[in-house]
Amino acid sequence: MKEIYLKYCKYNLWANQRLTAIFKNLSEEKADQYLESSFPSAKKTILHIWDAEVIWLKRLQGETVSSFPSKTFTGTAIDAIHGLLETSAEFLGFVEKKDDHFFEKSFTVQTITSGVYTQKAYEMIHHCMNHSTYHRGQLLMMARQLGLRDLPSTDMIFYLREEEG
Repeated sequence: MKEIYLKYCKYNLWANQRLTAIFKNLSEEKADQYLESSFPSAKKTILHIWDAEVIWLKRLQGETVSSFPSKTFTGTAIDAIHGLLETSAEFLGFVEKKDDHFFEKSFTVQTITSGVYTQKAYEMIHHCMNHSTYHRGQLLMMARQLGLRDLPSTDMIFYLREEEG
């Protein structure tokens, strides 16, 4: 099981790295421009992905989540992507260090909005990586609406093909 989630975390980092190429030439005005989606701008969507990765990583580390990036962040969209990349790399490093038994371990967590739940580690990791994928898709749609073209794919199959060489 570790091999599956290690690959998923590597893919997540790879796909998040591609966000830099997508948004590097976007003005802050456009990054903050209102767009109809789960979150009202590209920058707020990036911050949401970063928040979620921080929250789920801390839960897996057995820590209580008391703060997350969007509450105090004042930088640019690219700064937010760099923060996200640091967290994604930390998440990958965390998973790399775990043995196979860790993934079946149950965690009881207090969620931000839904109460207390018990989940297995692999379910939490799977949810977090899938959540990031979902919102990256929204970011690509937002980038197109903001006039960006020739966007790199963030699909896992392209990561797998690149990884295989």
